Amino acid sequence: MDSSAVIKSSHDGTSLEISDHSGGYYLATLRGPEFHGGARVYADEPSHLAAFFRDLAAHWQGWSGQKEWGSLEGELSFTATSDSTGHTSFAVRLRSGPYPFDWTLTAVLRIEAGQLELIAKKMEEFLIAD
Repeated sequence: MDSSAVIKSSHDGTSLEISDHSGGYYLATLRGPEFHGGARVYADEPSHLAAFFRDLAAHWQGWSGQKEWGSLEGELSFTATSDSTGHTSFAVRLRSGPYPFDWTLTAVLRIEAGQLELIAKKMEEFLIAD
């Protein structure tokens, strides 16, 4: 199993790293030029998250509307949209917990269509492989 899976924005290098699998939890770390935050994410069905990325890769030529995924306890969520120029905007929302006083960090990663297959493969290898 890979030790982590990273999605990096082609726009400014902002990245999301999924790492440290332990007891059904993963560490999600969102890093950008001016920010950095990490939170433990409960993944009751890692195959659902892998399937989300596989679906994005299968529709690399674009889709209408939004494709969304969120963790069971709301610590991590994604909203993906595509445009006519072959780019996917990947909005990431990371929360420290479910309470109103917990922090929230959001960023948008710009992903080239050609990156989607590699991202899906990395996520599958990290989330599903034993």
